[in-house]
Amino acid sequence: MRPHSVVLRWARPVALIFLLAVFVAGAAGADEHSHGSDSDWLVFLTGQAHRRSSEDLAPEDDYDPVSADILYSHSSGHFRVLTETFAAADELDVERAQIGYEIGENTLLWGGRFHQPSSAWNIEHHHGQYLQTAITRPGIELWEDEGGLIPQHIVGAFVETRGALGDNAGLTLSAGAGLAPVIVGGQMVPIGLFHPNVGGYQASWSARVGLLPELLGDDSIGLVAARHSVGVRDAVDVSLLGATNVGLDVLGAFARLNPGKWHVQATVYDIEVRLSGLQLRHEQFGAGYLQVERQLPRALTAFGRIESSTKAGDSVYATLQRREFELRRGLGGLRWDFAKRQALTLELAHAATLAGRFNEARLQWSGLLP
Repeated sequence: MRPHSVVLRWARPVALIFLLAVFVAGAAGADEHSHGSDSDWLVFLTGQAHRRSSEDLAPEDDYDPVSADILYSHSSGHFRVLTETFAAADELDVERAQIGYEIGENTLLWGGRFHQPSSAWNIEHHHGQYLQTAITRPGIELWEDEGGLIPQHIVGAFVETRGALGDNAGLTLSAGAGLAPVIVGGQMVPIGLFHPNVGGYQASWSARVGLLPELLGDDSIGLVAARHSVGVRDAVDVSLLGATNVGLDVLGAFARLNPGKWHVQATVYDIEVRLSGLQLRHEQFGAGYLQVERQLPRALTAFGRIESSTKAGDSVYATLQRREFELRRGLGGLRWDFAKRQALTLELAHAATLAGRFNEARLQWSGLLP
């Protein structure tokens, strides 16, 4: 039986129990609101269909036709709780489970399973599809179970803080340390909180610093950095990589700008790979993307994105993690927010992989409750 099947067999019943417990806790937290506690629920719902010109050239199925992402937060005094549970036809897992403590003004210390802060995209959008204008996320930002190249879910601790810089500007800082995923069955598998794990997890360090031109604004520019040590636990993967351990050093820069009715997000990463164990091998490749959005009349938003990589096709690690790795991708689309917290999105894309090229069309409904 594949490790992924074992994970799902254990994760579904246990995660259901966890969800029930969190619902009960949320109801109790709501009753305690008058005593200085506060609880909140957000439920992101998604329905999606897609068609590709050549399924043979495209990556393995990387979307869920119907899914729900349930976000729960609770605060009481200096303490915080945050959980995020993702549910789809073939997946039910607790993506984030964090307990935090406010150690100072605008400074929180968290422990648990979290999204590593050096991802320029995922730290803003998490698993809720409604939050991102485009349907797909950039290839370099994919989650581990979608064939992502960079660890995204870490178990450990991290701190985040925000403060004023001068009269109007601000500075944000996030830094985390913990245990990185391992490679099993050709993909990274993070530590699961409620299902068996294969062991062999190693250290992960990540950080993000952002400059805010306006402390309370949405614009930001900054740098990210991370060092992950990823163990290889599958004999087939060890043979393909010629290594029992993969070291990943990530350096990047990002910008999020909102001039008028425009929104621009740009990110670039430099990734160094150190393969060790059976032999020593060093690889380096880059990846980046630029997404531009424009608000239009009648609650419409037009968007486009270009993604590109350098030397990724020469990386043994990149081709193992995604055997049909997308070297380039261009997309465009239109989002219609037709009702309160509900949107329809059409996205058309063209991608170039190691195996060839393909076209793709996606249609998605996304919503947010309450």
